[in-house]
Amino acid sequence: MTTVYEIVSKDNEKIILKDIENNSYYKIENTMQSNVNVSPFLEDVKPIFNYILLDDNPDVILFGIPFNQGSRAPLSQVNEFPQLLREASLKLTQLNHYPKPTSLNFFELDTQQTIDCGRVLDLGNIKKIENQSERDSIRKVTDYCLASTLPFICIGGDHSYTYDVISSFSKLDKKIVIWVLDAHNDLFGNSEKLDHGNVFLNIAQLPFVEAIIQIGSRGFRTNSQLIQHPKVIQITKKQSTKDKIEELLDKYKNLDSYLSIDMDALDPIYFPYVDFRVPNGFDKDELLEIINLIFNHSNIKAVDIVEGTVGGISNRGDYDIPVHLLIRILNNFFHQKRSDK
Repeated sequence: MTTVYEIVSKDNEKIILKDIENNSYYKIENTMQSNVNVSPFLEDVKPIFNYILLDDNPDVILFGIPFNQGSRAPLSQVNEFPQLLREASLKLTQLNHYPKPTSLNFFELDTQQTIDCGRVLDLGNIKKIENQSERDSIRKVTDYCLASTLPFICIGGDHSYTYDVISSFSKLDKKIVIWVLDAHNDLFGNSEKLDHGNVFLNIAQLPFVEAIIQIGSRGFRTNSQLIQHPKVIQITKKQSTKDKIEELLDKYKNLDSYLSIDMDALDPIYFPYVDFRVPNGFDKDELLEIINLIFNHSNIKAVDIVEGTVGGISNRGDYDIPVHLLIRILNNFFHQKRSDK
């Protein structure tokens, strides 16, 4: 009978295993090859849910984008969100097994269902290297993910970096639709200086982007802030009915899609840890319903979750909502991959 171990931790030299039955620990050499093409652009961190995947056969890839240089908020700390989300996920720590890996899964009490998330490879956080910008590093890692043909999830960081991720999709040489859940339209400002307030004005100029569908905008604007673009379809929070979204999903059903989630899409009553709060947003279940709807009617290639920031305590439940969103996104990717087979 093969002994089953839990993977407790790893670094470049060793892997720490726990013998589950005998409650004993062992150290073995780490012979796993790193992702040599992108490892210079990545910083090792404790992975999401402390789930360590040792092989090269994941169902989905995840990485953090811990940067804030594109934020208009003075002293923004959105660069801390990838770490805060990973820390919050450790309440649901799930140690992978060795030598035969197991999938990441959770039991949801509300629905009394097991939520399968598949095999998740957390690459770590993107880092800036000498003589290159952080945007160069993002494109290198995104290129690697696209070459793998696996779906991937980026945890930001400010929203401007969505531009760098999507720019890499030009290599696929096909049209793509961008779905955005956000309290703001991010179309305002000088497009020559990319930031999180004009990121979708810049993305709309990419020739392979067929359409940008923005869902959830709310609040007040001045006349000068009411920006229209022929590629951008704006659906306010009040207009975001299931019928309206399904109509657009049907229109673009033959194109690949990308989903971008700004945490300020949520009402600040439920998630106040953003730089620009706008009242009367979605609750968690409303947002999840839209996310599931988009996944069920389109071929999502990648997702980003951005613009969360400091202010809460990660081990006291303050960041549970983005963790729940992440679990459901992983679950959607898992089922999407299974249905493609």
